[in-house]
Parts: sequence; C-alpha cells; structure tokens
Amino acid sequence: MAAAQILIVEDDRAFAEMVKFQLSTSEILSENILSVDSIAEAKEVREYQEPDVILLDLNIKDSSGVETYEKIFNIFPLASVIVLSGMDDESIALEIVSKGGQDYVLKSNLNAQVLNRTIKYGLLRRKLSVEILKSERKFKDVFNKSPLPIVQLIGTDLRTGLINDAAQSLYECSHLELRNRSFSSLNSNTDIKIDRQGGRYTQVTEKGNEIVVDIVINEISSDTDESEYIALIIDKTKELEFEKQKFDIISQAEESEKKKIARELHDGLGQQMVLLNLLFQNLNPSDNQKESFKDLGNLLQGCIREVKEIAYNLLPPELEKGFLNAIDRFSHRISSVGGIKFIVDIEEGLEESDLDHTDKFNLYRIIQELFNNSLKHANATEFTINLSKYQGGIRIIASDNGVGFEIKNVQKGLGIENIQYRMNMAGIDGKFESSKEKGTSVIMKLKSI
Repeated sequence: MAAAQILIVEDDRAFAEMVKFQLSTSEILSENILSVDSIAEAKEVREYQEPDVILLDLNIKDSSGVETYEKIFNIFPLASVIVLSGMDDESIALEIVSKGGQDYVLKSNLNAQVLNRTIKYGLLRRKLSVEILKSERKFKDVFNKSPLPIVQLIGTDLRTGLINDAAQSLYECSHLELRNRSFSSLNSNTDIKIDRQGGRYTQVTEKGNEIVVDIVINEISSDTDESEYIALIIDKTKELEFEKQKFDIISQAEESEKKKIARELHDGLGQQMVLLNLLFQNLNPSDNQKESFKDLGNLLQGCIREVKEIAYNLLPPELEKGFLNAIDRFSHRISSVGGIKFIVDIEEGLEESDLDHTDKFNLYRIIQELFNNSLKHANATEFTINLSKYQGGIRIIASDNGVGFEIKNVQKGLGIENIQYRMNMAGIDGKFESSKEKGTSVIMKLKSI
C-alpha cells in the first residue's frame, strides 16, 4: 500500500490538504499523493501518471455530479474511484457506486482510519478488476486468434454474437455483417434450421460460395435471461471435394475395368459359347442320349443368357442414350422376365436435360442396387421409380411393396453402405423410409443446377 499512487480531485484546497495529511499518517508515502482541483488538471496528470486510487469530490470548479465521475473514469479507466461525498449528494454517490465506482465516504465522517480502510479495499478491488480485465483479454485473444472458426450464439433462435477472425474469413464477411442474425440464415436451404445439438450443414458465404461445415455447439453459462452457446465450425468442404475426386477416380477405374470385363465376356466367352451352342446343335445324339442332350442344351442356353446378363449389367449400353432411356429399358427388361413388376413413373415435362448436372452413372447404379435389394431381400412383387420436379431440382422415389424393416434396428450391410456412399459422392440427398410389412422407400433429391 505504501507504493500506491493516490490522486485527490478536490477544489477546496483546505480540505484537500487535510486529506493529504490524514493519508500521510498511514502507510502511504507523501510523494505518492497528488492533488488537483479540476478535470483539466486531471488530464494533465494523465500524461505522466496512472493513479491506483482517486479520491473524488463530485462538485469541482469545471464539473459537477455524475458527469464528474464519468469524465474521471474516461481519463483513468483502471483507477479505483472513491467518492468524497457531502450529506447533500449521498444519493448521487450511491448512484455512482452502482455505475462502477468502488466506494464513497462522507466528508463529515472522514478520518485517517476510514481513509486507510477504504483505500485498502479500493486497491484490492482494483487488483481484482485488473486481473478480471487481463483474463477477459486472454479469453478474447484465444477466441479471436483461434485457427478454427468460432461463433457465439444467443437465444433459442441461435443469433450470432461474437465472431472470431477465422469465422469472418470462412464466411467471407465482416463482424458487423454477420453479427446479430439467425445462424440458420446462412444455410443454403433456409428451411433447414440449425439444431442446438449441432450437425452437418451446407451454408453459403457472404460472397455466395457454398461450403459444407460440421457445427459443434456447447452451451455456456450466461448472466442474461437468454441461453448462450459457443459453436465450433469445422469446414469440411475441401475434404469432401477431395473425397469426391478420389471417388471419381476410383469409380472411373472401376467402370473402366467393368467395361473391359463386359467386352471380354461379350466378345470373348459369350461368342465362344454361342459357337459352342451351334456346334452342339449339329450333333446327332442316339435315342438313349436325347434326354441328356436336351438337358445339356438347356444348360448351355442358360449359361449364354447369364453371360449376356452379366455383361449387360457391367456395361448398360442404353445409358449412353440418357438416364431416362436407360431406366425405361431396364424396367421393360425386368418386367418381361416376370417375378417382379418394375414400374417407371416420370412426371410430364421432365426431360433428360433436367438431369444434365447429375452423376447419371452412379444414379443408375444406385437404382440397380436398390432393385437388387428389393428382389433378393424384400420378397417384393412390385418396384416403382417415380421421378418428378421440385423447387431446386429433381426428386426420385424408389419404393417396393416388400417386407420392409425397422431402420433403427437394422444393421447396415454392404449394399446399403455402398448406396449411401454413392449418394454422398454424387451429391444426392437420400433418405430411407421403411417399416415391417409396409415396404421400403428411398427418397432422393438431386439439384438441377
């Protein structure tokens, strides 16, 4: 306390000298006590000294009342301000304490003991205030300098509050442009609201660039009536782009290999089996061999059909003429075999050009996989593909009338995982709906642009 710097702001010179004398009888060094009689002089002191404690008379020659405290606080924001109050302005002194003043002392009760105790408390409060201020600055530094985008969210509608530098960079906007708006308003589909549990969302930056982010939200304590949250934003855009590029390369390699195998089956093994069948038909079996000859002929015909079917599935030639043509031919081929009815329902006005921005090959493979699941596992007798337009793209619903399953209980097999992987990489928003004995539907949404 001896090293504490004390500033007395009092225009009554006699009273100021009395206060200095009482302070000098305590542990405070006299050279650390300075007295001024106006705001103007206080500003001059600011040029060379930062007082720890200010003993302030509210009514001085160039200021009065609450205004005096506000001016002193603006000059010395870190000082502990103790109001020297007369009986007639005690209520104002209390008001100032409520505004941030450390304490007040009635001039009529002033003595060395009271001053000593009040200054000690004031210095302690100042020390705590400085520590709090340093802590706040450290928090702001950690918040603002974090390499990960962080956003403060407020209230049930998750309005944006504080936004760190990384978040401003991610969303390509300034703090003012992003502050105090619903965080869901950044979603590319504003009908989708951000859940307080977080999740993955597609959002749009201020410059119109689409990004995919994982949002991790944690609630924090608040001194207001509204809930407050800290949201950590993890940009997954480049990672997903890389995954898609990797998927495209793998898909191209797979499809290239499938085409090679399909051509080998069709032009190699398939042609040899057709030739073998012709040679076989020219044989003249004896009477006791005719039954076995017939069975061998049927088996050979079945092998030829199976080779053709495998080659066709590996390389559907109809897809080169468009997805709608391919899916229509696929349905006719399946329905002609019997066993399961394949229905294609295309909304009037929907054309092949509406699918120009769609990964048609993977979409076709997805339909194939869904059909195979319905055929092999669902015991379905009917499989339907419905294609229609909706705002922003194309909706495709693949459904069957099979046994269905409880989605939450079923373990994902390779088929479903493969379908979902293809959907993700092709940019298709897909959703499975099913329940026991009520069939299965898969709703897919494709962007048209």
